[in-house]
Amino acid sequence: MTVMAIYERTDVSSQLYDKYRERVPLDAAPLGALAHAYGREGPGFVAIDIWETREALDRFIDERVKPACKALGVEFQTPRIVELETFRATPAATAQKHLLPFEKMAASLTPA
Repeated sequence: MTVMAIYERTDVSSQLYDKYRERVPLDAAPLGALAHAYGREGPGFVAIDIWETREALDRFIDERVKPACKALGVEFQTPRIVELETFRATPAATAQKHLLPFEKMAASLTPA
């Protein structure tokens, strides 16, 4: 079953997150990964990953995330896992026209 992993950390600065990304880059999607989203929230962050299966997520955490956390001296915190009933991805061809700043996007979605 497709799952969503929600990571919320208040103790990870953007500098520390950047160091984590050096160890776990986003340049190639891991086997089973469908989507990744990340945003800063106050002193911390929220990240959401969508995976084809729980097994694929667990493998990625064990092989990549936990070793990177250990190397950086950061305690791994288990994400909240939600089994998805619906997941829709916008095809890249149509998504391109929507790559606008959020302010413009919100304005375009507001009825006149």
